[in-house]
Amino acid sequence: MPPNPIQAIFKPRSVALFGASDRAGSLGQVVMENLRSAGFAGPIHLINPKHDQVGGEQAFTSIGDVREDTDLAVIVTPAATVPDIISECGEAGVRGAVVISAGFRESGPAGLALERDVLRRARQFGLRLLGPNCLGVVRTDIGFNATFSDGNALPGRIAVVSQSGALCTAIMDWARSNDVGFSSLISTGIGADVGFGEILDFLVMDPQTDSIMLYIEGVHDARRFVSALRAAARVKPVVVMKAGRHAEGSRAALSHTGALVGSDDVFDAALRRAGVLRVVDFARFFTAAATLDSGVRAKGNRLTIITNAGGPAVMAADHTAGPAVSLAELTRDTVAKLDAVLPASWSRGNPVDVLGDATPERYLEAIQLCLEDPGTDALLVILTPQALTAPDDVAQQITGLKDQFRKPIFTCWMGDGAVAAARDLFRQHNIPTFGTPESAVDAFSAISAYRENQLQLLQVPEPLSREAAPDLDGARLIIDSALAEGRTLLGLAESKALLSAFQIPIVQSLPARTASDAALMAQEIGFPVAMKINSPDITHKTDVGGVRLGLSTGRDVRSAFQEMTDKVAAVSPEARVEGVFIEPMWPGRRGRELMVGVISDDVFGPVISFGLGGTLVEIMGDRAVALPPLNRFLVQDLIRRTKAAKYMAELRGAPAVDHRAVENLLLRVSEMVCELPRLQEMDMNPVMANETGVVVVDARIVVRRRSASAKPYDHMAIHPYPSTLERQLDLSDGTTVTIRPIRPEDAEMERDFVNGLSERSKYMRFMNAMAEITPGMLSRFTQIDYDREMAFIAVVQENGTERQIAVARAATLADGETCEFAIVIGDEWQGRGLANPLMAALIEV
Repeated sequence: MPPNPIQAIFKPRSVALFGASDRAGSLGQVVMENLRSAGFAGPIHLINPKHDQVGGEQAFTSIGDVREDTDLAVIVTPAATVPDIISECGEAGVRGAVVISAGFRESGPAGLALERDVLRRARQFGLRLLGPNCLGVVRTDIGFNATFSDGNALPGRIAVVSQSGALCTAIMDWARSNDVGFSSLISTGIGADVGFGEILDFLVMDPQTDSIMLYIEGVHDARRFVSALRAAARVKPVVVMKAGRHAEGSRAALSHTGALVGSDDVFDAALRRAGVLRVVDFARFFTAAATLDSGVRAKGNRLTIITNAGGPAVMAADHTAGPAVSLAELTRDTVAKLDAVLPASWSRGNPVDVLGDATPERYLEAIQLCLEDPGTDALLVILTPQALTAPDDVAQQITGLKDQFRKPIFTCWMGDGAVAAARDLFRQHNIPTFGTPESAVDAFSAISAYRENQLQLLQVPEPLSREAAPDLDGARLIIDSALAEGRTLLGLAESKALLSAFQIPIVQSLPARTASDAALMAQEIGFPVAMKINSPDITHKTDVGGVRLGLSTGRDVRSAFQEMTDKVAAVSPEARVEGVFIEPMWPGRRGRELMVGVISDDVFGPVISFGLGGTLVEIMGDRAVALPPLNRFLVQDLIRRTKAAKYMAELRGAPAVDHRAVENLLLRVSEMVCELPRLQEMDMNPVMANETGVVVVDARIVVRRRSASAKPYDHMAIHPYPSTLERQLDLSDGTTVTIRPIRPEDAEMERDFVNGLSERSKYMRFMNAMAEITPGMLSRFTQIDYDREMAFIAVVQENGTERQIAVARAATLADGETCEFAIVIGDEWQGRGLANPLMAALIEV
């Protein structure tokens, strides 16, 4: 296989520094000294056309004068010189370049033209670029520091990738004073060529990296970014901090959903589906990364606090507000047992106050009982050094418990000198320890949120449900007809017809152009009725008096028609009015008003929104968003993150709404988003829900022109499960075999299949004498990204369950032009005609 140029950037064997200099404080001098001081073992070629020596070593006029192969060029010369340098490097066989130089697109149109020239020349030779305008690269395992930072990084197992070079330098400075080490520090700069996607692909396969920290200011290729994030998060913890949290999307909002949902909401949704953890500030960035890197995990979000001082415990409890952490409720049995070992004046609840005179033995008994409590997922032990306190002895007791319980213990020994030895002891035993209660709770919150996001990562929804199939042809015809007439906004009748095509319950709307027509329609439908203005130019009907409810007679309808059209003409004289719509009043009782929406984000594509509906939707501001495709697990999570979740429960004597019906509605919306790439924006508001079901009362849909794509679902950031690739195969002996793409839930079946192979078959597949498949390999094999790789399994039915008998997989490599593939047939199934159809399936995909 051809060598990967990305490897040359992050693991070079030899380097050429363009712009090496003796001038103190110059960029060339700082980078040269960093390259020398970090301990890089390979040759460093200094390029300076004006001097034959730099820093006491030979300097070359150009890379052509270097008579050795060079992997990487590090360029610090002025921007105008970079295009020619890239051409020289390409001709000399250099495979990668780190362009530290500034003066490209960030400087204006001329700089952008220069940047495009650099990229054109690099692609001509297959040379890959990091930057320009970046800090550079650090790889501690090979002693490589090609940056202009002040000093070197300590070796460690965390990789940092940042669009901000300044943040990288701040991280390095902080880490040195806190004894934190890194495997890599990578500054992407502008990211004109090599971006987050390829960097993540490198780090996920890097044996020196256990966890990854990302600082992001913007994303260009959403599908590539999300794909790489998901691939990395399946194997290693990933923590993300993003700038610009409160920036709204740049699109013009034509709906309630567009007004409510900002770009940061969408970014959050993308990270949840990618299984990574987002933090909001610098301090939590390191707290989360260090905690995840330590391997500490919890099975839930319920925290029990044990303390010898009330104040710090209250601070910790106050900090648990939010969905990621909740205070555990101790069982009566646990409280009774604590009564037996604690003083009578203990708090009798969570937080558990063992009082200021607590001995190490009292602490130990309380800790053991709380860890045994079934409602506790993790423990936070707080200690303040008081007159009778023995910080070191209590710490020693906790280290002895670490291996007895699978639940994590977080510690907060407050103070300085008196607790320093205890903190060192915790670090030696890999027990998370913090100086403040808030930071300890933040650490557990990070673990809890990470667990929830990892569950989302495991979800692989199909684009269409297995329920009643939608009328896709009819839906596409509605959109085609509107676009053929030059319209992007569907009328109310068209919008509801589109929803009906996807089996979504609606209130029927009948158009009426005159007061007489409206009265006849109302008579036909049956009173009472609702009347709504019919205008393609009015987004929110209630704002202009365009909605009347509960009309009970023909006279009411006629007078309402005249009043409504007169008022709309006065308030919005420019609006085209095409009459009204007459609708039956929804007969249900105790209905809750909900809203379901769709927007198209500029970066991540379609997004589904859910929350409280009605006329005050913007004021209530209740919404949660999710990236499609959705399945029932993801829909339930979407609902749970809104105020509407409580509104849907039993309320003031009214029974809870039919949750299943609301979930089904959201699943149908996910189908619409998957199958209709020209669907740009949609509001369903209100959606009425009660104990008998749901119905869409009003809807507004905006469509767009979109050229046909060669790849299905390329309008979405996440590729759905490709259920259309499933097929049946009948073997010559009559056995029916199903060939389908692999799913995460196939992990156990895949493990049994691989472990059941003969030693020869294992060796022929993995090229080593593997005893059994590891959990890491199993995760990698079954949690795949269908956009960049494919794995087909062949299964047969045995006693009502599936059994895997073969697997074929292919993965696209970094160059985008080559792939690696493998086919394995179970030993007893070999020679029966399975390999050819599996290979054909791979080729077709």
